[in-house]
Order: sequence, then C-alpha cells, then structure tokens
Amino acid sequence: MENRFDKSHDVNKLFMGYVLSSQKDIYVYILSLVICKEDADDILQDTLALMWSKFDEFEPGTNFVGWGKTIARYKVMDFLRKNKRSRLHYDSDVLKIIEAKVPESDVFSDRKDAMQNCLKKLPDKDIDVLKMRYSHGMTFKQMALKFGISKQSAYRKVSRIHALLVKCINQVLSSGPSYGS
Repeated sequence: MENRFDKSHDVNKLFMGYVLSSQKDIYVYILSLVICKEDADDILQDTLALMWSKFDEFEPGTNFVGWGKTIARYKVMDFLRKNKRSRLHYDSDVLKIIEAKVPESDVFSDRKDAMQNCLKKLPDKDIDVLKMRYSHGMTFKQMALKFGISKQSAYRKVSRIHALLVKCINQVLSSGPSYGS
C-alpha cells in the first residue's frame, strides 16, 4: 500500500491539529470504558501512537474522532483482555451498551480549522515539543530526560503550549468566521 502522506512537517501539524481538537472526546470515551484514570491515560497514549502510525490510512474529511474511538475501543478491549484477572471484565456487548451512552460530538469543523490556524503560528520549537508528546508518544518522564529537566517542568512546557493554543483558538472562534491564515 502506497503511503499517501510522507509524514512531513505539514502532516505532523495536521495530525496534531486533529489530535488536539479531539483528544478530550477520545479520552472521555476511554475513561467511560475503563473507569481508572491511570489505565485510561495509558490506553490514550497507546491509541494516539497507533493513530499516528496508521495516519496514512485515515481518510481526510471523514470523522477523526470516530476513527480514534474505533482504535481506542480495540485498545480498551485488548487492555481488558490482558487484565481480566485483576479488573472488572466487560464483554463486547457491555462495551456496546456503554458506547451508546457516550454522546458523539463531531461538531469540530470550526474548532479544527481554528486549531490548524493556531498551529501554524507556533514556533518550530513548540511544534517539536508537541511532536515528541503526541507523534512519538513520549511520556513526560522521557521528555524530561531528553531536555535535561524535571518531569514537572516537561509537563509545564506542554501545558504552556496547550494554554497558548487554547487562547489562540478561543480568540479565533470569538472573532467569527472571517479568520484567515
């Protein structure tokens, strides 16, 4: 299968834009299935890493959140299968019932456009930090080792970038539909 994306800088930005605008929905979905926050965090990391490795299979213009939730569902099922001795075991019918209760929110068009616009404004060093976290799936501990800083400082670095993006997105959305790049 020919790779439609060369995972260039633009593709990285596109993926990060999708992830940043949909990560919360995917996380809430995972959390609704596994209950434990630490397990949900791990499953989200695995899900995002797999989404990145399969991003060339994603059809642009389709529902990224739905695609992510499908991948997350398989990751949750795999997690529950591996941990059934120590965790409450859900069968696939129970997962379907729970999934039906989790609201689908695919009204991301404006938010996604704003996110992509705001990502273009970030300095390359911030893009690199986001790539480490989301494209390469690095933990805060791994990032701390790479930068030679504490785990908390790595967390603050990513949080600062998120805050900048949230502020930019809110400004773009509050200014109405007439925002350009």
